[in-house]
Amino acid sequence: MDYEAVELEPNRNAEAYRNYQPTAVPTQTDKFLDFIQFSSDGHLLLGCSNLTGRYWSGSLWYFLDADAAPDVEKCLTGVECETGVCDGKFLKDEQRVIVGEDSGSVQILALTEAADEHIFHFSPIGSSCEHDDSIVSISVFKDKPRAVSGSFDTNIKVWDVETLVAEHTYRPAHLHIVTDVAVRPNDEGSVFASCSLDGTAVLWDTRNTKPASIFLRDGRLTSLAWQPSQSEIVCVGSESGKVIFVDIRQANQKLSEVACFKRPLQRLQFDANGINHLAACSDDSLVRVLDCTDSASPSVCYTDDRHNDFVRGLAWHPKSNQLYSCGWDKQVLAHNTNIASPSFIHMEVNEI
Repeated sequence: MDYEAVELEPNRNAEAYRNYQPTAVPTQTDKFLDFIQFSSDGHLLLGCSNLTGRYWSGSLWYFLDADAAPDVEKCLTGVECETGVCDGKFLKDEQRVIVGEDSGSVQILALTEAADEHIFHFSPIGSSCEHDDSIVSISVFKDKPRAVSGSFDTNIKVWDVETLVAEHTYRPAHLHIVTDVAVRPNDEGSVFASCSLDGTAVLWDTRNTKPASIFLRDGRLTSLAWQPSQSEIVCVGSESGKVIFVDIRQANQKLSEVACFKRPLQRLQFDANGINHLAACSDDSLVRVLDCTDSASPSVCYTDDRHNDFVRGLAWHPKSNQLYSCGWDKQVLAHNTNIASPSFIHMEVNEI
């Protein structure tokens, strides 16, 4: 046997691993598109998973033009992941991304250019596996090198993204799986919210010795988002398909709720330019947008059903403010939310 011809994976604690670059971009994107994320320049990060093969794996892709996704021939670069990926975000410098994997690992990758030719790669900067189950949500503070991760293991961790050391570990943070975490917009790096299938939405402040306070109890909660124009308002999605609006200063008092879907909410995402449009998707092929100018009486202003499978990712373009969605049908679609949808369906709004 020619031992010199055997290529071994480098030791993960060695310098060789930290400087390791994949030899080639993967040949194709995986079918199940799980999330999309924009940089401030409008570049697109796409995460997807292979859930039907013998080994479940994933991949990350970087596109300069959002309309080119998910065409491999038009990507800037891509990289394979050892397991599926559920969520990822650009970090502050936007040349690095943080990704949560099904293995429970948090990984940071940097976009680098080969010195000898104009070819870009995702290079691993660091990885830490401290969760005991899949990471389902990651949120990043805007002006601080900190990120928050939530997992199926019921735990929440607050990370220093420069060292990948968990500064805070809340174990258990909930009594059931953590379905979503979201940092407060423009916060100094301390306040975030989480929700869980245990039916609670919790406000966290890492500066306090008792950091958690429950601000909503309602069924099984699946997703949440802060309203950028009103930093005290949180929108929470439920397994019953409702979107609930809560003022965190008035715990357990709903401002309003919208029966938006008939299936569990998957993701909520506010627009990039503060016009109070909230995009929502569920375990369905529909994408809906709510006009949240008045949190006491939100209304559905846009509905789209072009996807052929579950919609999983939502993101607003930072320059055009156009909504993009991705799903398990291997499509990335752009939405013109400025026109009334032909498939508009009136949703029941309950003022509390």
